[in-house]
Amino acid sequence: MINYSGRISSIGVFALSGRMGEMKKFASQQMGWVAMAALVASGISSQALAVTGEVATVDGASITGQEIFDAVKLGSETQKRTFLKDAIAKRRVLDSIIDERLLASRAEKDKVDQDPEFQAALARIKRQLMIERLVAKQLANKTTAAAAKKFYEQNKSQFSMDRIAVQHILVDDYKRAVSLKAEAEKPGADFQALAEKNSKDPSAKNNRGDVGVIGRDAPFAESFKSVAFRTPVGKVSDPVKTDYGWHLIKVTQLEKGRTQTFDEVEGQVVTLLRQQLLGEYLLKLREQAKIQINDQAIEKL
Repeated sequence: MINYSGRISSIGVFALSGRMGEMKKFASQQMGWVAMAALVASGISSQALAVTGEVATVDGASITGQEIFDAVKLGSETQKRTFLKDAIAKRRVLDSIIDERLLASRAEKDKVDQDPEFQAALARIKRQLMIERLVAKQLANKTTAAAAKKFYEQNKSQFSMDRIAVQHILVDDYKRAVSLKAEAEKPGADFQALAEKNSKDPSAKNNRGDVGVIGRDAPFAESFKSVAFRTPVGKVSDPVKTDYGWHLIKVTQLEKGRTQTFDEVEGQVVTLLRQQLLGEYLLKLREQAKIQINDQAIEKL
């Protein structure tokens, strides 16, 4: 099953891995019985939850059973089952927490948290966590199973197994792309000759812009594939932007394939739905903001 409340990763939202010391301790204190219920649901028995008080101290500071359970929650199902019946595994988890406490204590004594690089990293983490929470809040009610199925029905063509033969021309400038499109659409124009002469793609000198036959899962930019699969056979697309520059795309052949079922592409559907919703939300924020860009300064970077 797909987790419809999962995190967004397309704009580089910060993904936390491993335990995060005091932040996790704070979270466990806030979670209380909710966290315990989650542990039971994930395979840790109610008997195991009987000991959630102090299990060790480090220089007088307590380590609770709850902290150990929180650490185990991050592991795999196999690790959770091992924890329940293996005293050595429990001790290893505790030892890792002790090590973390010792390192954190030494870092505080050495005033690592006052280092400018640390402060900058902390600010980045805070910013990314805030973004993650905001995005989750904005999309929570819009990425349900029902919403995903509706998106699938409205965009079934995106989930076909069609394959197309593609040629392209890559240039740096939008105006240059528009000019080349006009040339490519003239009667008798040779698209591949134009690609060989004008494309900045290094392979164009050898393949004359011929990308080959691709499916929707091809490792190309989504913007490139989206336009390519919408372009009729024999036609030249409008200029499309990717990280590499501006492309003109010509489709020379279409091989029709079946449409994949919702169950087959559920994960992909959810990802695309989230991307669309996030894009719409970002567009709204940009329209509300006053943004000024110094192109000359960017060119000097």
